[in-house]
Amino acid sequence: MEQNYFQYNKQCYKSQNGIAMGSPISGYLAEIYIQGIEETNIKHWLESKEIIYYKRYADDIFILYNQDKTNEQQIFNRLNKIDKNLQTKINTEEENRIQSLDLTIHRNKQNMTINIYRKPKETDTTIHYRSNHPPEQKMTAYRYHINRLNTLPINKEEREKEWDNIGRTTMNNGFLKDSIKKLRKKLKQKRIRTNDRKQEKQKWTPFTYFSPLVRKVTNIFRDKGIKIAYRSTNTIFKQLAKKPDRPNNPSGIYSIRCITCNNEYVGQSDRDIQIRYKEHINQIRNCNPQSAYANHILQNKHEFGPAETTLKLLKQCDKGGRMNCWDYKYLQEFQRAGKLITEQQTYDFNPLLAIAQKKKRKRQ
Repeated sequence: MEQNYFQYNKQCYKSQNGIAMGSPISGYLAEIYIQGIEETNIKHWLESKEIIYYKRYADDIFILYNQDKTNEQQIFNRLNKIDKNLQTKINTEEENRIQSLDLTIHRNKQNMTINIYRKPKETDTTIHYRSNHPPEQKMTAYRYHINRLNTLPINKEEREKEWDNIGRTTMNNGFLKDSIKKLRKKLKQKRIRTNDRKQEKQKWTPFTYFSPLVRKVTNIFRDKGIKIAYRSTNTIFKQLAKKPDRPNNPSGIYSIRCITCNNEYVGQSDRDIQIRYKEHINQIRNCNPQSAYANHILQNKHEFGPAETTLKLLKQCDKGGRMNCWDYKYLQEFQRAGKLITEQQTYDFNPLLAIAQKKKRKRQ
């Protein structure tokens, strides 16, 4: 609770009220606090019938009250007196209509009806059809809209209107309307099957989605009763996050050339490659064949040279799965060219890397 620091305009501050944004427990603490307020302040309003109906979703509250016992201004004033740092804003009905979340609620004399509400500035933007995302993720928004359309008790006219909105959204984001029609039919059939039999607990396993080629692996699980959840690498964070510039101490994939045979060692480092080079040289001077490069020099009695003429940065990147992929790519590339030292040579070739290298040469 006390570690509530944030940075603005290169200055660090400590918040006097509230909890830290982005903390994994902030949502739970906020929910506990709000439920405490509801237990001590809202409960007696319901018991006294001043408030007939009260429902909350996150920070959106929907209230029906008895006009003979209270009014909206009294409710507003009493809510804002509970905590001066927790202030509410009231939206009241106009012409017997009010918007709540994604619904328009219409109050009649005998009952209430609901319609789907879309904000005037809504852009209808979803993941584009041509984006490098799993099809399951591309269709998630449309699954939600269609399920909402199928489950909400709205009239036929409003249902057709919403279906036209969904169709327009699909066209604006590069989808064919026929694909959404198929999805609607599939979800309808799935809903019927779910109602007919008890839903069995399913097992899931995650896979990172790089391209449609990953399905050659995931299809193996199709007959094993295991569902696949795809993780995308094409995220907004990765597109917008600024990587630190380290021109003076680069990390990544590097090579060290042997002076005697002119073959090269390929390695990776998340630190300055100059530091990693010095570690290789220290191993050679101490007769410690810990690395493949040191082992090559010591076993073959070859010569090593200074970093200025033998050390080369092949690819600057950060530590992680991407660095491992680049490392494997350069190892295979150097071996195929006959430039890799014997101590690193392997016969385990990845055909996908060979295809990528061919495409790269064609583009050049």
